[in-house]
Amino acid sequence: MNLSIREINNQDEEKILEMLEEYEKSELIEGIDRYEGIRNFEDLKNMSFLEWLNDLEIKKDENKLPKEFSPQTTYILVDEKDEIVGMVNIRWKEVPVLMSYGGMIGYSIRPSKRGQGYANERLRLALEILFKVSKKQKILMTCKDFNIASKKVIEKNNGIYENTIYDCEDGYNHLRYWIENNI
Repeated sequence: MNLSIREINNQDEEKILEMLEEYEKSELIEGIDRYEGIRNFEDLKNMSFLEWLNDLEIKKDENKLPKEFSPQTTYILVDEKDEIVGMVNIRWKEVPVLMSYGGMIGYSIRPSKRGQGYANERLRLALEILFKVSKKQKILMTCKDFNIASKKVIEKNNGIYENTIYDCEDGYNHLRYWIENNI
């Protein structure tokens, strides 16, 4: 499996819009919405592609965000044919909501590519970037307790379970894992 992650650019418009349509048509999983882990992608439904790209740039700049928000970078996971397999949000600042429920990396594999082994590599590549850029020694990953696929991906990438926190706003239990820098 030859995968890489990179930031989105103008040439990705057609492929991104095609993937958005796929997400919109996908079957809902109880308790998990279509855009779980990749909230930025949902914003594209109400913006032009160029407005969305601009919004992604703004979200990378801590000085343009409210203090309770983390700057974040959105990446796409692509295969050797440059087909988009999924998306990843790397969050750079440890803010309270992320340190409770959100974690430092959010991700999703497009519906037609799920169950094919892409998720483990996606998280590994995102961890590599986060650890290299941030110089952090460990990061927090979270998932809802019934999201068995995400739980397995985190554990396969050396996630060490710490505890479970109940989020009274969404009504779900969130598993919290720490992954140490092994790079």
